[in-house]
Amino acid sequence: MILISVLLCTGIAGAVTAATVPVYQSTVRFYVFAPTAEGQTALQADELARLRIIGYATLLTSEKIVEQISKASGVEESVETVTDMISANGDADTLILTANVRSEDQDEATALASSIATNFNRLVNDLEGAGSPEGAETVLNVVAGPTQDDNPVSPSEMLNYGLGILVGLALGVGLIILRSRADNTLRSIDNLEEASGLQLLATVPADRKVDRGSPGVSVRNSLQFEAFRNLRTNLHFRSDADSLRVIAVTSATVGEGASTVAFNLAAACAEAGYRTLLIETDIRNPQLAPGLGSVHKDGLAEVLQHGREFGSVINSGPYEQLSIMCAGTASGRASELLNAAAVEAVLRKAKEAYDLVVLDTAPLLPFADSRTVAALSDGVIVVARYGYSTPNGVRAGAETLELVGAKVLGIVLNAVPLPKRIRARFSSEHEGHTDADPTEDPGTFPTEPESKEKRGQHVESQ
Repeated sequence: MILISVLLCTGIAGAVTAATVPVYQSTVRFYVFAPTAEGQTALQADELARLRIIGYATLLTSEKIVEQISKASGVEESVETVTDMISANGDADTLILTANVRSEDQDEATALASSIATNFNRLVNDLEGAGSPEGAETVLNVVAGPTQDDNPVSPSEMLNYGLGILVGLALGVGLIILRSRADNTLRSIDNLEEASGLQLLATVPADRKVDRGSPGVSVRNSLQFEAFRNLRTNLHFRSDADSLRVIAVTSATVGEGASTVAFNLAAACAEAGYRTLLIETDIRNPQLAPGLGSVHKDGLAEVLQHGREFGSVINSGPYEQLSIMCAGTASGRASELLNAAAVEAVLRKAKEAYDLVVLDTAPLLPFADSRTVAALSDGVIVVARYGYSTPNGVRAGAETLELVGAKVLGIVLNAVPLPKRIRARFSSEHEGHTDADPTEDPGTFPTEPESKEKRGQHVESQ
């Protein structure tokens, strides 16, 4: 942002410089000397010169003087225009009178300055001659100029570009400060619980390998999948863990990563050896089938709308103990299909055949059917995205869950950026390690895992 601001302001400075008409300056300097007149001391003459030099600077731009100087220079401009070109200042300490002439025409500026150098002393003495003692004329000796410089004094490229860089830096820093103050998204883990009003269950680091638009299973030996193992463990050690058979994963708005969290939580539970079923209930925006390349497009919508058998729409997941029911294709309205009685019947069958059921639901705030699904679950996990979700949005989603009597387990902060050194350290620690045996992590949920044959019997009976 700072770089863009600097480049923008520098470009503006360059455009202003290019659009500004060049102005040239010619300078002439006089040394003011007052000879000692009869009855005067040298000190009095010097003091007289000091007093007069300030007046000479003003006199140089008077109408009568300017008219005669302009006529003598041959410049064909009005008196008002020539007056605007001339500026003068006198230094009483050094007795130096400096006259500057600025014009868009370099020759014009030089001609006027030459006319001042030639005629100003005479014009001053003509004005002071009447009534002055003999030999009291002021002498204005030219000590410098008139100058003639091919480089214009305006515009100043160095000054303009320098100001452009400084303004760009100030603007960039100001925008960063303004953005940081205006940004009310969740960016701090320290005050997450206070800001959202929910208990923090886990933080999931950002993983570029997982597409934000479609859920996918993270690599087992990765920081992200380790976060889902931690989430699974935290749920297991809850005092009410025995009753958590159906867990809904949702978010307040779209794009916070609820589908990814639901998918990987189910995968982590299946890794521990428990029969896990992931049901995608967001039939408006199905992502599981496209994201996994599933050959079975039918799913929950066909069960609810066309009476398909429960077991006929279940797909095998990437783990032996993980099964997936996609959303399917619905021709009716989602709020009508996902009514409490129909969803409850599906969940009843799912709990008979599986140890754990994870529900991937639609966002809470836009859609009402997600609240129905959440109310029928044993617990709800709310997902928020780092740098995207807002505390007000998360609290509003939690309030909708309270209105339908859903049990909120806590919040998962998704896509948290981690320093490269932490990622590098984790990678070095797991370099060369193979995936662990899924049966090495038992005890995540209290229900004992059943055999694969028994699981098949349950599904077949349904």
